Amino acid sequence: MTEKGHLLIPDWLTTLAAAGSAALVSAASTDAWLTARDRFARLLGRGDADHTQSAARRLDELRSIAQRPGNQQELAEARRTWRLCLQDLMAEHPDAADELRSAIAELPPPGLASTAAIRQENRAYDHGIVNAVANGNLTIHQAGPDTSPS
Repeated sequence: MTEKGHLLIPDWLTTLAAAGSAALVSAASTDAWLTARDRFARLLGRGDADHTQSAARRLDELRSIAQRPGNQQELAEARRTWRLCLQDLMAEHPDAADELRSAIAELPPPGLASTAAIRQENRAYDHGIVNAVANGNLTIHQAGPDTSPS
């Protein structure tokens, strides 16, 4: 169980919120966006027109982030933010879990937003080093040769 304030959230709700966040952020850059936007706005609005409009505005901000080139860091932050948002929703409205599952099921799986083939070929020769990542983050901390006197 995960603690949120003074409430304990079952781990399965936290997992569901993470899956919802990943699906939502992934859909933000696909043709499935309008369906996803409307579905998640209704889910987050919980029948209140003002809350639904507010959620739609936040979702539109997500779409603009997803359409910017070089946005991996922002998308990672968006996944975190939406995970927390959906986790809060699940904590306050556990009855919304089925609706969230249904919304996730309507979307393409995260990472499969495009049907374009991706080919990556990396080569290093002699004393070369290749650092590559196909999807995600890669942080390299490489120290040069020790130049201190012996």
